[in-house]
Amino acid sequence: MVADVSHTHPLFSIEYVVHDAGHNMTNFHYHDAYELYFLEKGYHQILIQDSIYDIEVHNVALFKPNLFHKSYQNQGCARTCVYFTERFLRLYFTERAIKSLLDCFDAEIISLSQEVFAKVKRLLKSLEKENVSGESDRIFILLAELLSLLNNNKDSQTVEQQSSKYANFGPILLYINQNYNKITKIEDIAKSFYMSKYYLCHRFKEATGLTVIQYLNKIKIQHACNLLINTKLTILEIGNECGFNSSMYFCKIFKQTVFMTPREFRKKAR
Repeated sequence: MVADVSHTHPLFSIEYVVHDAGHNMTNFHYHDAYELYFLEKGYHQILIQDSIYDIEVHNVALFKPNLFHKSYQNQGCARTCVYFTERFLRLYFTERAIKSLLDCFDAEIISLSQEVFAKVKRLLKSLEKENVSGESDRIFILLAELLSLLNNNKDSQTVEQQSSKYANFGPILLYINQNYNKITKIEDIAKSFYMSKYYLCHRFKEATGLTVIQYLNKIKIQHACNLLINTKLTILEIGNECGFNSSMYFCKIFKQTVFMTPREFRKKAR
């Protein structure tokens, strides 16, 4: 599994994109910014952590930094994505204000009413006109209004997790997320859910677009990224902590996934 790195502006960026039916994000995607994903038209599925969501018009997906995610089974859609970093917020807001503004990211999906989404759309249109490098930009004001709207509506989260025919995959994804550093083979997972290895592999690929091993390695690498950023553990210690049998294999999978070595990633993050 390879993860694409999103190259956004180091402080703030916004983009509007239209995808035809059948478009699938080839790889998992991650970036070091917060992301707000507003679905304006269409419908598709999105995999976030241990959850599969069917998202529809007026839904908002919220991604924290360095969170792997992937959209697929697209029926044709139009979406606006807003990216901003904590560094950007620190230029304008106090620690207390930042914590309050980011509370909405405790929800992965928020479903907005048509009336609220109309207000969101007006803010997005205003943000598109701003220049992040300009001396008189109002981005931080508009972004604060946008996050406040989401915070006021985060309890209206009505999007169903693992909907339709993949409803039974939530527990499997959760099991992998909780035991990623202990799982040594696919049979460990299959036995826990009383199914054959073949059936698990077939249905897992159908539901997520990934093989079990690809997904397992994704989770391991995600945790490795967090440890590289937030701890002083050595590369060897992090590999062991994340369930890799050797530092050589850990570094190989890490580079295939993130396009840089663990040491390069840690240096860049700091």
